Amino acid sequence: MNIYSWLKENAQTRPEKVCLKDKDGEITFSELFRLTSAFGSALKEAGIKKGDHVTIVLPNIPEFVISYMGIIGIGAVVTTVNPAYTSRELEHILKDSDSKGLVLEGKNSETYQAIQDTCPQDFVITTGEEGTFSQWVSGKGDGVMEEMDRDDVAVMIYSSGLTGYPMGAMLTHGNLEHNSDLVRICLDGDHTDTTLTLIPCFHSFSASANLLSMIRLGGTAYLMKKLDFKELHQVLADGVITLISAVPTLFFGLLHHPDLQDIDYTRMKALIAGGSALSLDLYNGFKQRFNAEIRQGYGITEASPVCAANYLHVKIKPESIGPCIPGVEARIVDDAGNTLGANEHGEILFKGPNIMKGYYKKEKETAEIIKDGWLYTGDLGYMDEDGYIYITGYKKDMIITSGFNVYCQEVVNVLKSIPGIVDCAITGVPDLMRGAVVKAYVVSGDPELTENDIKKTARKMLASFKNPRKVVFVSEIPRDSDGRPLLGGLDDEQ
Repeated sequence: MNIYSWLKENAQTRPEKVCLKDKDGEITFSELFRLTSAFGSALKEAGIKKGDHVTIVLPNIPEFVISYMGIIGIGAVVTTVNPAYTSRELEHILKDSDSKGLVLEGKNSETYQAIQDTCPQDFVITTGEEGTFSQWVSGKGDGVMEEMDRDDVAVMIYSSGLTGYPMGAMLTHGNLEHNSDLVRICLDGDHTDTTLTLIPCFHSFSASANLLSMIRLGGTAYLMKKLDFKELHQVLADGVITLISAVPTLFFGLLHHPDLQDIDYTRMKALIAGGSALSLDLYNGFKQRFNAEIRQGYGITEASPVCAANYLHVKIKPESIGPCIPGVEARIVDDAGNTLGANEHGEILFKGPNIMKGYYKKEKETAEIIKDGWLYTGDLGYMDEDGYIYITGYKKDMIITSGFNVYCQEVVNVLKSIPGIVDCAITGVPDLMRGAVVKAYVVSGDPELTENDIKKTARKMLASFKNPRKVVFVSEIPRDSDGRPLLGGLDDEQ
């Protein structure tokens, strides 16, 4: 099997149906098949073979989809990267993934140029008016699709799991086949649907729920490169969108933005929130104002990503992430690995066809997170007597901001590399819009070092969402016997 076959089949059965749409135009299934076929053929001519890795650093634009499906079609592996990543972050992924080629926006070329000597690529393709992308899709394409096994890797997304440093989570064709079908099984999705694809497609949630589901079902993905409330109002008011899968931050904006108060969400099939916790205030506010319910779900990159949801065919419990999706099992275990009963708190585990193959070149770390087929999520919570799961905290040292995971150890390592910083720790501070933002506590050995100095240096090394919004200088950081920081009361020093 090859998930590219979905595109090929729809190009044959509904060639003139619009597959991709954005504010600038439309692309039909037949045209997308032609473009991806040409791109895949060009990649093969450039030496890309089955199993090779090609990195995409693009936002939600048609070129992302063309590259993504073209790479998968020839049996190669897509490595998706956040365009907001710095040169340091991109360098790690290019080296660790053994990437052979790179696709990125022309205006973002400097991010790679700064590291091209240390991680050269066989080719670099750029989008935009001055870019080379058009040359890579100008050929006819031979339409050849590489046959793959269900266990062959299709996509690799970097996640820090339980370790604190980024590793490539290998998602197989079988993994993505399972998750992409959830829109049909859980939300009654079909070829008449159009998804609001605002969450970046380099994120596994958007790739599965918004993009691949529509390519599979013969529906349409409306691509938004960035959040633009004027464009958002137009597309929502036009009645084009039938499904919204997004992070709570977006629903917060939909609820409170003054120009978005006239939208009728009741005609949509479903509103799904994932990526971070959906507050009860937001759920109730949306229901009261628009008479529409937001259905909370849960995903983790290592599970392709969706594991549980309050989907259409089950009762909504707003504070829960819902029961397991079809085909997936859950357990709650204590520190010794013993299965706990209803309403007993412990670590949440999942098992099913959505669980990744493993971390690329990281057998030890894979064995630590997947045991006997069970994925140890590092999330803490409980399951009620009806099988609904509730998140209560994180075993892993992590902050979720605007739906993105920030692994504390990565940020701490960067801050400790700044001259003058003797010790540091970070925490998440509640934020109404983002859910949480990063706050750093710093012990400085340089009296001249300022908060602005730290922020400025960190911005060069970390993607914007990982950067501390606030830096507090303290005399020391107390720690427990295991070395974990004890941050309570440190603000009293100020």
